[in-house]
Amino acid sequence: MAATQKHSDAFGAVLRAYRQQRSLTQEQLSERVGVVHSFICSLESGKKQPSLKMILKLGAALGVRPGELVDAAAEREAAKGR
Repeated sequence: MAATQKHSDAFGAVLRAYRQQRSLTQEQLSERVGVVHSFICSLESGKKQPSLKMILKLGAALGVRPGELVDAAAEREAAKGR
């Protein structure tokens, strides 16, 4: 379970960084994706993990390939292990 938490923490940090780079609030991103604000907060804090469908929606809302979000999270996680 600890490994899962690390991955969700990495994804949350990446999601937050992409959102902030686009000058979006959590509320604005939640409106674009069609979820409640607290869900974005839970993703960014690592309390929840996104489904594949949600990763696709987040990528579209942020204007990036969904794989870019996943790749950035994987790179962040790999950097922790060094």
